[in-house]
Amino acid sequence: MKISINNKRIDRNKKLAQITLYGSLALLSIGFIWTIRNPEPSKIFVGYLILIPAFLLVQVSIYMANRWGKSPRPDEIVAQALKGLNDKYTLYSYTTGIPHLLVGPVGAWIINPYHQSGEISYDQSKKKYIQKGGGNFISKYFSQEGLPNITKDVAALKKDFIAYLENRSIQFEEDPEVINIFYSENTLLKTNNAPDVNLKSEKLKEFIRKYVKKTKTSVEIIELLQKQLPMAK
Repeated sequence: MKISINNKRIDRNKKLAQITLYGSLALLSIGFIWTIRNPEPSKIFVGYLILIPAFLLVQVSIYMANRWGKSPRPDEIVAQALKGLNDKYTLYSYTTGIPHLLVGPVGAWIINPYHQSGEISYDQSKKKYIQKGGGNFISKYFSQEGLPNITKDVAALKKDFIAYLENRSIQFEEDPEVINIFYSENTLLKTNNAPDVNLKSEKLKEFIRKYVKKTKTSVEIIELLQKQLPMAK
């Protein structure tokens, strides 16, 4: 498998994740110290003006750390999950307007990774994904272990990829597919009734190899798309 990856973006965001973390910790320290030293009602408001932005910055730093600061990063996990595919496939990470895109004999697939754990199911009546377990309220809220809106994420990824193609006048008439992968060992998927493909990361390569046998996307269309996308290594 060939890989096209934006290393400059990764390095930049790794540094930004560190800066955000140190900045949030510094603000929290300043806010707590101010609040302790100035308990008067007239002055404690200033402490809140420091602590509230600090709390928001902590949330940003956690998000940045999960995506860019920890190893293996999501791009490394996706690449590892697909390792072993032949050179007819190309994985594009952060180079096509979306985080992860696989183009090859299966067509064009958007790979959408999640680190959240617990039991993941799909509620057809509410048209949303449900998470049971996977930590308590504190870890879900403060450590961002809670499941985001997957349906909204999928729609946004498709829209962003289509916009990327249109902005560069890249011809590809087929609708992109999305695979949601979960890479925590503590995730249990019960999503057979979901409108999207949902897999544990270790099952991704097997799924791709099985799906290629029934795809109708022509070789010419895929090769043309690959020629128009950023060069792979």
